[in-house]
Amino acid sequence: MDAFKRFTRGLSRSYRFHHETNSTLLDWIGVVGVVAFSALYLVRLTGKLPPRWDDVWFRIPAIIGCVLLALRRWWPAPVARFYLPYSYATVFYCLAFFMPLSLLENRGAPNTVVNMMLGAMLVILLTDWRNTLIMIVGGYVAASAYFLATKPAADFPLEFLYWWVPLCLVVVAGGSISKYVERRAELERLRRLYSGLAGSIAHEVRNPLAQVQHAMRTAQSLLPRGKGDVVAVPLHQLDAIARELAQGTNAAHRGLQAITLTLQQVNGKALDSSSFTLLSAAMCVHKAVQEYAYESQEQRSRVEVQVAGDFIFRGEETACVLVLFNLLKNALYYLPLHPEASITVSVEAAPVHRIVVRDTGPGIAAERLPELFEEFHSFGKSEGTGLGLAFCRRAMRAFGGDIRCDSELGRYTEFTLSFPPAPEGIEPAPLPAPLALPAAPHVSFGGRTILVVDDSAFNRAIVKARLRELDLRVVEARHGQEALKIIDDGARPAAILMDMEMPGISGIEATRALRERPAPANSIPVLALSANDLPAWREGALAVGMNGYLTKPIQPEILSSELARVLNLDTPPTPFRDDPQPETTASR
Repeated sequence: MDAFKRFTRGLSRSYRFHHETNSTLLDWIGVVGVVAFSALYLVRLTGKLPPRWDDVWFRIPAIIGCVLLALRRWWPAPVARFYLPYSYATVFYCLAFFMPLSLLENRGAPNTVVNMMLGAMLVILLTDWRNTLIMIVGGYVAASAYFLATKPAADFPLEFLYWWVPLCLVVVAGGSISKYVERRAELERLRRLYSGLAGSIAHEVRNPLAQVQHAMRTAQSLLPRGKGDVVAVPLHQLDAIARELAQGTNAAHRGLQAITLTLQQVNGKALDSSSFTLLSAAMCVHKAVQEYAYESQEQRSRVEVQVAGDFIFRGEETACVLVLFNLLKNALYYLPLHPEASITVSVEAAPVHRIVVRDTGPGIAAERLPELFEEFHSFGKSEGTGLGLAFCRRAMRAFGGDIRCDSELGRYTEFTLSFPPAPEGIEPAPLPAPLALPAAPHVSFGGRTILVVDDSAFNRAIVKARLRELDLRVVEARHGQEALKIIDDGARPAAILMDMEMPGISGIEATRALRERPAPANSIPVLALSANDLPAWREGALAVGMNGYLTKPIQPEILSSELARVLNLDTPPTPFRDDPQPETTASR
């Protein structure tokens, strides 16, 4: 029995995984099924395909089943989770059972043979290889059993089964083997991709973290050791400590920037043009060059900006800056091997609007240029993901422009970002100063209480320190279940800072459960905390009722601004109810 349960669970997981990457396939199959089953029966009514067996009472359930498949997006939420099991039963009935039964009942008429073959091929398309075999064999056995139960055994058309069932099974076996081999190849490709992605992140983050660690240790070693509470520190040591701390801060900035770049590259979604504003190309270039996290002053000195003529374009500032970050990163990568190389970023308004990033590094072979902007193609960097330039092209085309590369091996590489003209006579929206953060609202939080939910004690301590600086009380919860218990016991914090990934139930699940609680608990504002800044995560958080999304490490100004937004500070603060006292720590 346990083996059977494991087997069926494995089939269910395989079927679910098969449709995770293409969630609309079953919807469209439902549409095709409604049209095909209805049209074929209407053709029969014309007499052009006279049946020996009237299958209307089998065809109507098939049509209804396909209608429900096609209407997936309108399924009520409580029953939507049963869609995949329902689709499995529908595919089995319509394709694996009904088609061979029609062949048997019609004594192998040519049109039914064709239908059975098409049904087998659709089963191959809609299921993984294990479920394909289970469906086809199970469907044939069920159809044969029904036919024998309702007809004399002498009527069973063995001559047709001798020819067409083996042929159909050969098609199924061939398709299943092909899908199995294809799946194995896909898994191997994904392993290489994940390995490259992990290597890229490790390379980009490990070095800055090592520098942070070195800076902290050096600063600690420079501190004088004394027995008293007050120790005199020479001025030159203070300067050295300040330099080490500044280097550590810059290294941390480089690590965070590398993570942002990687997440943007992995995200395959198109940019939302509704958020585009009018931007100055020269200001975007200056912002990117100033804010790029250089490893040293030597790197920075190799980058020069030339503005022959500024122009205005419609786009998203962050995406444009990230495109330039990618190009700068690629150019600076080869500096150790080409110490005399230089990078020039030019802004030109004539003859066309364009930004040109040119480096005098190793260059790229001509045969590599056609594949340069394809995803998962990385040249010359063992830890590269092959996603950076694909992201650049995606962003530039969203702006209405494009990107191209010209290069000569051993001499130079030149990336040209072309932009469409913007309406004349319109000034660009001003850009913020480099590294500027939103100003903290000058408000008093009045001792309100915030519930911090995070499975990491270290992360809770950091958030707790930030909140105490804002004159806020803090209650801590180690996971989602504990947070819900605190709320169920009667506590009413002004807001909740909820980590997205925790053991037990995630932040998404905890927030969904909170929103299902009776008022007033279900209206407590929730801000998500996550180190993952992918749009899909943000959308998932907002979809379940979270009121905002903060990325780690939390910037104090952004935290203050978001809390001021969700707490509606025009109203007097609501006192925190301490009874019943939860088994957590509270502090001011």
